[in-house]
Order: sequence, then C-alpha cells, then structure tokens
Amino acid sequence: MAHIASSRPKRSGIRRAERRFIAMVLAPTLLFYAVFRFYPVGYAFYMSLHDWRLLRADQVFAGLDNYRMLLADPLFHQVVRNTFYFAFGTTLLGTASALALAILLNPIRQGSTLYRLIFFLPVMTSTIASATIWLWLYQTRFGLLNHLLVMAGLPRVPWLQSATWAMPSIIIMSVWAGVGFTTIILLSGLRGIPAAYYEAAAIDGAAGWKVVRHITLPLLTPVLAFVTITGLIGGFNVFQQVFLMTRGGPYNSTRTISLHIYDYAFQRLWMGTAASMAFVMFAMVIMMTLVQMYLQRIDWEF
Repeated sequence: MAHIASSRPKRSGIRRAERRFIAMVLAPTLLFYAVFRFYPVGYAFYMSLHDWRLLRADQVFAGLDNYRMLLADPLFHQVVRNTFYFAFGTTLLGTASALALAILLNPIRQGSTLYRLIFFLPVMTSTIASATIWLWLYQTRFGLLNHLLVMAGLPRVPWLQSATWAMPSIIIMSVWAGVGFTTIILLSGLRGIPAAYYEAAAIDGAAGWKVVRHITLPLLTPVLAFVTITGLIGGFNVFQQVFLMTRGGPYNSTRTISLHIYDYAFQRLWMGTAASMAFVMFAMVIMMTLVQMYLQRIDWEF
C-alpha cells in the first residue's frame, strides 16, 4: 500500500507536465487564431450591427437594420442570384469537364505526367494573366473567338458587353483556369479504384458506358461530392475574374457578393453594410460545408 501511495504523486506530476507541454505547444496556434481569425470575425459581426461609416467618428448602433435592408434590396437579390449562377455554372461545367478528362487520361501510363502538367498549367497561371488573355480572346472586333465565328459564317458575339453573354463568358474562363486541379483530384480517385472490378466487368461482358455507370461513378461518388461542394464554396467567393473582366457589368449582370462587398467597403466606405453582406455569404458557405459533411457520411450505393 505504501508503494502504491508513493507512486501516485509521480503519476500526477507526469500528467501535469504533459498538460503543460500540450498547453505550450498549442498556445501559439490558439493565439494566432484568436488574434487573426476569431477577433476579426467577431469585430466584423459587431460592425454589421452598426451604421458604420469608415471616416465617421461616431458609429450608430443599428441592430439588424443592415440585414433588413439587404433583404429588401432588389440589387442584392440580383447579386445573390448572380453568385449562385456563377457558383453552380462553374461547378457543374468544371466537374463534368474534369471527369471527362480524368477518364480519358486514366488509361494513359506513359507520358501521363506530361499530360497532367499541360492541363494543370492554367491553375498555376495568375488570375491577372489569365484574365488579360481571355479579354483579348473575347474582344468584339479583333478577338480570336469572334474571328473564328466570322470564318464559320456566324455573327460576332459581344461576349463581355452583353448582359446575356457576360456571365457565361466568365464561367468559361474560370472553368478553363481551374479544370486542371479538379482533373488531378478525380484522376487520383480513378486510379484508386481496384482493377479487379474492371476485370470482373470485362469477364461479364460489360464495356463502355455500362462500366462507367455501374463501377466508375459509384466508386468515385465520394470524390465527386468533395470536388462539387468545394467548387461551390470557391464559386461563392469569386472576385478576381469579375473585377478584372467586367467590374460587375453590364447592367450588374456579373456583380457577385464579393464584388458588392468590395464596392460598399472600399468605394462607398459603408463598412457596416459590407460586413452584413460578408456574414450573409458566410452563412451560405457554412451551409455548403454542412452539406459536404453530410455527403461524406453517406454510404453511396447504386
């Protein structure tokens, strides 16, 4: 008994030392997140509850008036619709294109790295350079795309000057810039599927679309769910392409939430309204994240 009693203080001492070590290791990270993450988010929410003007000395408490104003603002409704249009357009078109490319690249073994590098190059290109290239491609009189249309006997298209074509034009550019990244992820998922499934399908006489439908897609569904949700989240945060190519025009047809926040915060200096918009977008991203977490728990069966 004396031996057991004497060993307890040593164990508790070791545990205290372990707790101190864990606290010392975690303290810098927790401090970093508290200063650079949690405090700015909390202060932004505080600003969203005020009629906050950047150059005004006294800020007036407004409660939920900023949020009520957004709900009643037709322009903000259009901005939200534009953001959803861009997010779902880029995600669906980009995922479908990446899946097709991944299926085409999957059988290739010799030279596969070169092909993956070629498709990944636009991802490594800066958005400014990509936007500049596509601005020339979309140029109404001298652009390559309209030149090809004229050669084919078709009329020129005002790609970025038309409210109908402006958002699809930005979506096409964004898909081109990001499809390589999604292709690499899907290609990794495809190569993680055991070859035994395809060998069994070949023995049973299945080929072509039947193999894709009953083997590839079901086993790849968790990866597809991941790239789809992350693509939607990225689409909700779009700013650079729209700012560089259209500045939200024509007629606000390409104005997104991020660009709207920028306009209110750094052009009009209405920080309270901008902060409330940021939290509306934050709520959308949280919903997408919850959907992703739910989809990852599903046992997909077809």
